[in-house]
Amino acid sequence: MGKTSKSDLMTATETCRFLQITPPTLYRCLRGRQIPAFKLGNEWRFVRADLEQWIQDGGIRPSVSSQSKG
Repeated sequence: MGKTSKSDLMTATETCRFLQITPPTLYRCLRGRQIPAFKLGNEWRFVRADLEQWIQDGGIRPSVSSQSKG
């Protein structure tokens, strides 16, 4: 696993500001597993570089079932 500095990790509030979306929109994306994130305890965390890549990819993450196998 690569190193991620604390400044690269963002809270939900910081992510909403970064993406210019509301908290309900962010949590809807999380429920649909559409945005790269992970839980740290009970709180969601977001890696800025992952979000930037996600934006470059059009903001769409393929579901696990749609990825080719082999």
